[in-house]
Amino acid sequence: MNDVRKRLRAGFHELTLNLLGLFEVYGASPELVDHTGEVFERVIHAHLDSGMPPSSVRGKLALERLLDELEAVEAAEVTAH
Repeated sequence: MNDVRKRLRAGFHELTLNLLGLFEVYGASPELVDHTGEVFERVIHAHLDSGMPPSSVRGKLALERLLDELEAVEAAEVTAH
């Protein structure tokens, strides 16, 4: 993976963590949180086309699934080196 894609993924990871925290602190409605997560997930998949298979986990908020995907790719890169 090239350096730009790696930095983009790191930025998206940080932003996803921050969004989850903000939504929790301010008590955002579950509908708002999930809709935001789904939209953000589409944006990230569009920009990081490869290396992030969609999560098969159900019953989690979209932002939590997205965070799992981002962390799985990072873990795979660490074990590959």
